[in-house]
Amino acid sequence: MNTDAGTPRYEVFEAAIVSGDGTSTECTIYPRDVDEDRRTTAWITAREGAYCSAASMR
Repeated sequence: MNTDAGTPRYEVFEAAIVSGDGTSTECTIYPRDVDEDRRTTAWITAREGAYCSAASMR
C-alpha cells in the first residue's frame, strides 16, 4: 500500500537569465536534478515582455 499518495511532490528548479547585445532578455527555468538525456526537453524559456511580476498579478 502506498501511503505517500496524498503527499505532494515538489521539484527544485534553477533559473538562468540571459541578456544579449541589443536583444530581449530571456529567462530559462529547468529542474535542478534533470538527467543529461532529458536536459534539452525539461525546460521552459520566456522572452522579456512575455512575463510579468507576481506582485502585479496580486
